[in-house]
Amino acid sequence: MKILSQATLNLFLIIIGPLGIAQQTDPLPTPSEISGITGGADPFFEIREEDNVYGVLDVAMDGTVLMFSLQGEPHPDKRRGSKIYLKRSEDGGATWSEHQLIGKPVKLDVEKLGIGPYDGKGWGNDKHHRIASLGTSVVDETSGEIMIFLTALHPALSMYKSRDHGRTWALEEITFKKDSRGFLPIPNGACDPGITLRKGPHKGRLLVASRVMPNYNKQEEGKGYTNAVYSDDHGKTWHQSAPFPLDGTGESGLVELRNGTIYLNSRTHTRKGNRWVAFSDDSGESWRDLHEDDELFDGPPDVYGCKAGLLRLDRDDADILLFSSPSSNLQGRKNIRVWVSFDGGKSWPLNRLIKRGPGNYTWMTQGRKGTPSEGFISLLSGKDWMARFNMAWLLDPGEPEIVLSQRQIYRFADKDLFHSAENAESFTSGEQIMKGSPEGYRLIKGKEEGRILTQRLVLPSGKMKLSYHAPEGGKIQLAIMDESEAHLRDTKAPIGSYQLDKAIDDWQGGPIDEWVGKTVQFQFKLQGGAEVFGFAFDGVSAPANHTARIGPSNDRFVLPPRHEYVMAQNPPFVKSVENAAPFSVIENRLQGMNTGYQLQDPNRNGHVLTSKLSLPWKEMKASYDTGSGSITISLFDESGTLLNSSKPLTGGLRTRQLVRWSKGFTLNDHVSKPVTLRFDLTGGGKIYGLHFDRVFWE
Repeated sequence: MKILSQATLNLFLIIIGPLGIAQQTDPLPTPSEISGITGGADPFFEIREEDNVYGVLDVAMDGTVLMFSLQGEPHPDKRRGSKIYLKRSEDGGATWSEHQLIGKPVKLDVEKLGIGPYDGKGWGNDKHHRIASLGTSVVDETSGEIMIFLTALHPALSMYKSRDHGRTWALEEITFKKDSRGFLPIPNGACDPGITLRKGPHKGRLLVASRVMPNYNKQEEGKGYTNAVYSDDHGKTWHQSAPFPLDGTGESGLVELRNGTIYLNSRTHTRKGNRWVAFSDDSGESWRDLHEDDELFDGPPDVYGCKAGLLRLDRDDADILLFSSPSSNLQGRKNIRVWVSFDGGKSWPLNRLIKRGPGNYTWMTQGRKGTPSEGFISLLSGKDWMARFNMAWLLDPGEPEIVLSQRQIYRFADKDLFHSAENAESFTSGEQIMKGSPEGYRLIKGKEEGRILTQRLVLPSGKMKLSYHAPEGGKIQLAIMDESEAHLRDTKAPIGSYQLDKAIDDWQGGPIDEWVGKTVQFQFKLQGGAEVFGFAFDGVSAPANHTARIGPSNDRFVLPPRHEYVMAQNPPFVKSVENAAPFSVIENRLQGMNTGYQLQDPNRNGHVLTSKLSLPWKEMKASYDTGSGSITISLFDESGTLLNSSKPLTGGLRTRQLVRWSKGFTLNDHVSKPVTLRFDLTGGGKIYGLHFDRVFWE
């Protein structure tokens, strides 16, 4: 069976980056490897609403998918009345049972537990902290038992267990050992489900991500930390690992790599930033090589992290990891994505959007071999929806997420503007007033209402003008939306016949100035005989030489330092372009760089603007072909202010050519700092990539 069509693979090459590039980071699978990963399946994806309040996902040994949840209260911390329920799916997530009651919360005797050095100082006295409810889960792959921990801000000395794949449950006593600091753990539902170790001297050990919260007090929250709990007697006795080597962390997930190493990925929790990672060589008892992952942002920029999902694909030939979390570029927890690593978490070269809109905590699980669930990945979001997909879908690049650069005029005659339409069709107007831009959209005959959606674009100005036709009985409703498709502003319905560049001054809720420079999308709803042709903006000029024209929307991602940045890679190196487009080329001297950017119209100058990156080193090299023209590289600081421009690159095709800067400028003071680069192209100029022989930590 053909897994990916040739057209799809070509798109994969253009959007994701050329396969087979000799890189030390971001290794990508070859087409034959992609075929092996997908397992002979066609791409599959579905999404549905789910009524969980707070959920945990796991899969029984017979392949039954299990979704545990709290019902009865709107938030898990309101634990009174929040009973623990279970939904089961015996067909891999296609259909689900009704809610099945597992049991009630368990009262805790805080004084008897002796939770640690902070006994009674700020959190044992709160009533809901004395009631333990849904924690995380673990499946014992040796016995088949399924276990559900019960936790508040400390654990109960009992757990629910099932020995028949989740059909029936019983409450059983367990024992917890304190850690080296004298605290008890919290294997709660904000940590990922546990695993059964398959390698090493402790094969069969149950290992579960957990956390410690010494005192539920915002002033002392930074004293909390991530750890793990483990059991060598099938869940009767639980020991704690050494504390994670960084305080202020929590809500983590762990996997066992194929060599037996444990990879642990933790939320920062008390600080903004990236996810933190450490490893264990002793089956989860201690941790080494603590570092901040430069590619996995810990949630959106306005919150201090978010619970993420982590799993390792069940295969013997590769350490393929999946990571789910909100996108980092939006205010609030929105736009859940899944990242893919092909090298055990060293790099995350691919990601795909799962769902636009609200989405916070996520849990992931995978089906078991030889069962109806095999090949399916389930993702549960704390915003009451669930997705199910396979690797063939996840590795298919899907529709490119185009973001148009700033320009003054956007007409539907520009084919890159249009994204999609519902009950609407394109047409060419014969009206004389529209002769300059006659192509537009109108309702399909017989339809009462239609919708046209533009591609995403960087809003160039708050002064917007609309070209439309809204005769009597016709109506246009214009909405501006953010990247999660949440409405930011709506207009009052503009009226009038054949209005050309009419100013939009009546946004409901106020002007749109605060989104200038950010990525937005426009939606037009049409009724009656309404027609829309395009829109324009006042106060927009061509990108100036002294500024990168990037705006706040580019604050969303800083590419990690690496030895090579090629023109087509994911996360995208290229942020936006002006009169430039990607092209594919085969040239042995380019050492695998099969994609570059060149001018669309060779009679006009153009440029390629990069995403922000953390400058790796003080010497920069470039691969390019100036043709009959030239290429100039400009460097901008974090605010978009020009730092310096290179001496023009000339001389035709050059690979790994040292970039020399004007007026004695050097990169020394900017190493490891966020910068943006712009490649200005003239004539037949083509740019392929940048190279750094070293990175700053080497």
